[in-house]
Amino acid sequence: MRKSTANIMLVLVTIIWGGGFIATSTALDDLSPFTILMIRFLGAAILPIAISWKALCKLSFSTILKGLFCGAMLFLAFAFQTFGLMYTTPSKNAFLTATNVILVPYLLWLVLKRKPTGKEILASSMCVIGIALLTLKSDAVQINIGDLLSFICALFFAAHMIALEKAAPDTDVFAMTALQMISAGILSAIFALSIEGVPKVIPASASIAIGYSIICSTMLAYLLQTWAQKYTSANHASMILSMEALWASFFSYCFFQETMSPAMLIGATLIFISVIYIEYQPKKE
Repeated sequence: MRKSTANIMLVLVTIIWGGGFIATSTALDDLSPFTILMIRFLGAAILPIAISWKALCKLSFSTILKGLFCGAMLFLAFAFQTFGLMYTTPSKNAFLTATNVILVPYLLWLVLKRKPTGKEILASSMCVIGIALLTLKSDAVQINIGDLLSFICALFFAAHMIALEKAAPDTDVFAMTALQMISAGILSAIFALSIEGVPKVIPASASIAIGYSIICSTMLAYLLQTWAQKYTSANHASMILSMEALWASFFSYCFFQETMSPAMLIGATLIFISVIYIEYQPKKE
């Protein structure tokens, strides 16, 4: 697969996740956060397990550990994001979560000794400024515990992308996705059942939102991300996936009639330009 095709897959993931904000907000009206995570991860594991059962049985112990570790990073990211959202505003939570785009290059430097280039630093900085303009409100200067939890969430999302870069290339896509979903689902179930209890019924009003979260936002999205990261770097993946904030704002504008201020439009433009800039490679003579 060409890198450009992998990048298109990641853009599709951001569109799916942008629509996922609407699904998640709808489901939260009827279900608790960890219960939603438990249902979406365990539900998303079923098809990948069925498709890759033979491949899963042939995986080495080290590969299985890599997949389970990716899933654990994914669960921790969502868990800290959920707790952060309890103590801070949605706009600050979205911004701080998206700062993983600037954390990935430095984590790669720290963990893999891969020093970021000037182009990567400039593009990620431009992207973060764009995300700030797109998501932050006037009360963003106040710092609280929720902001710290949201920033920790960004660290785990960055760690997930780096771990996936190391685990994905030599592993069946469906098998690696299954391992991630199993790990994240089991951890979510432990917290959901111990803190929130067993859900007695899933209301019909939440069933469509839950279905979208399982099939699209989780199973399909992470299949595409895992597949794409076989052919592109974690740093480039984080840049493209930052467009989730852009699509979330777009869908909020379309379905919730939220206004797009001039600052938000400038932010969206900066995100788009930063992604184009990091991916642009001038042709050699």
